[in-house]
Amino acid sequence: MKKLILLTLFLLFYTTIKSQNLEFFTDFNIGLLSHQPLKKFHNDLVNEIPFNNIETTDNFKYNYGFNIGLKVKSINTSFFFSNRVSGAKSSTSDFSGLVRVTNELKGFSFGGIYEKEIKEFTKGNLYLGFKGMITLSKFNLESETRISSVSLDSFNFNSTDFGIGALITYKYPIGFMFLRAYVGVDIYLGGKLKFEEIEGAHLTFKDGNKVTTGWSGINTGIGFSIPL
Repeated sequence: MKKLILLTLFLLFYTTIKSQNLEFFTDFNIGLLSHQPLKKFHNDLVNEIPFNNIETTDNFKYNYGFNIGLKVKSINTSFFFSNRVSGAKSSTSDFSGLVRVTNELKGFSFGGIYEKEIKEFTKGNLYLGFKGMITLSKFNLESETRISSVSLDSFNFNSTDFGIGALITYKYPIGFMFLRAYVGVDIYLGGKLKFEEIEGAHLTFKDGNKVTTGWSGINTGIGFSIPL
C-alpha cells in the first residue's frame, strides 16, 4: 500500500512537471558601469591615506557571477538566483612598511523574469524580458598597516536592494539544449549599508549621505538552457 501511494505521488509530480513545460538555465554574467557610489567611497578612503605613490589595482570596474533558474513556459516566467561579486584594492609599500585598503562586495539576488518572443529566426529566437529582483548585499571594508606595528581592521556591512530591469535574450538550438546570450539594464533602489556590529549605524560619505551598493548598470551574459 505504501509503495502504491509513493508511486501515485511520483506520477502526480511527474505529470505536473511535464504539464508546466519547464526549462532549466544557467549562465555566466558580467556587469558594467555599476557601483558608482562605492567607487567614490573608495577614492575618498585612499585620499585620506597620508602616503604617496598609492596604487589602485581595481576599483569596482565590473562585477561578475552566475545565474541559475527555472522557466515556466506556460506563464512565460522565469524564477532565478544570482550570485555576483566586485571589489576594490589600493596599496603602497616601501622599506618602511605597507598600507593596504580593500573592499569586497557580494550580492545574492532572487527574482523573476517575464519574457515574450519578439523575433523568430531560421536558427534561434529573440526574447524581450522584464524582471524584478531583491538583492541581499554584503560589503567588507578592510585596512592593513604594517609600519612600526601591525594593524588589521575589518568591518562588515549589509543591505537589501530592490531592482527592476529589462533584457534581450537570444536562444540558439544545439541538439537537445539551447545556447543563450543576453544583454540588459538593471536599475536599483539601493538600501543603507548597515553596520553589522552597531545597530542603527550605516555607512556614509563625509557629507552624511548614505553609501549604497550601486548595482544599477549594464549586464550581459552567456550560458545554456535545457528543456525538462
